[in-house]
Amino acid sequence: MDHTDQLIVSELQADARVTTRALAARVGLAPSSTAARVRDLERRGVITGYHATVDLEAVGRPIQAMVFVKLSPTDEDTINAFLAEVSSMEETVSVFVISGVEDAIVHVAVGDVRELRDTVVRRISAIPAVADERTSLVFDEIRSTPGVATSG
Repeated sequence: MDHTDQLIVSELQADARVTTRALAARVGLAPSSTAARVRDLERRGVITGYHATVDLEAVGRPIQAMVFVKLSPTDEDTINAFLAEVSSMEETVSVFVISGVEDAIVHVAVGDVRELRDTVVRRISAIPAVADERTSLVFDEIRSTPGVATSG
């Protein structure tokens, strides 16, 4: 990726709905060249999609928590079965497979504390491979857009 590709990615991360003409003006290229570069970045897998960010409180899910999960055993089949199970839960925002004491973090968002309890105790902890879990409430969320270095 050259400097112009990095600028394009950075601009699209800031505003994925920007028009090609406006994006071209921001990165100093002709609109046709900018469109071609965006298509190439998509083709190469640098840009993997465009997403809407949803306010979880506005959709009735104001309580967020991180559920740190230890699995047993930790073979590939067990991990994949766990991931399939928690990924299918409507409360799940995202799942991270991690190294360390725990094997996964499940980010959940629910309507109230009772629903959080049910999600953790009756759903996540009930999965046979879950050996242990600990839950931390999320008080504040500061989103950071993963950046692409543009200096160099």
